[in-house]
Amino acid sequence: MDSEFSVTEIISGDLNNISEIHYQFEEFTYENTTTGITNKKERLSRVYDTIIKRKQYEILAENIRNVLSFDDFIRILRPFVMGYYEDNQLKQAFQILDKDQSGTINIEELANFLPIINEFATTEALKNYIKKVDIDVEDTLTYDQFRTLILKGIGRDIICNHI
Repeated sequence: MDSEFSVTEIISGDLNNISEIHYQFEEFTYENTTTGITNKKERLSRVYDTIIKRKQYEILAENIRNVLSFDDFIRILRPFVMGYYEDNQLKQAFQILDKDQSGTINIEELANFLPIINEFATTEALKNYIKKVDIDVEDTLTYDQFRTLILKGIGRDIICNHI
C-alpha cells in the first residue's frame, strides 16, 4: 500500500505574538486489488486536524516539567510537523532542545512536548519510532540524527497516530 500526504499550516496572531497554529494533514493511501482479470486501484483519504492555541498550550504545559515557552514550542513544532525546514529553522529548533549545549538532545527532553501534539505519544513510543526509522541512538540525538528524524516525517506520524 502506497501513501501520500499533504500538509496545510495556518498561523494566527501578529508578527510578534502567535496566538494559534493549525496543521491539517490529508493522508492518501492507495491499494491495488485484483479480481479475476480486473485490476483496481483504490484511493482512500483521511484528514487529521491539530489546532494548538497559546492559552490551551499554557494550561497543558502546567503539568509538564522543563516545559518550553509557547514561542519556543512553535519554533520546534514547525519543522517537526512539516517534515522540512527553511534556512536556520532546524538549527534553531535543535539549539532550543539542546538545553545544556552539549551538541546532543536528550530523547527525554524531546519527548516532553509530544503529549501536547498527541496525548498518546510517550517517550517509549518515541524511542521505538526512532528505531523503526533506522536511526541508531542510545538516549541522545546528534544534530544529524535529529535532522534525519525530521526529514523522515516523525511529526506527521505522531499527529496521524502512526507511532
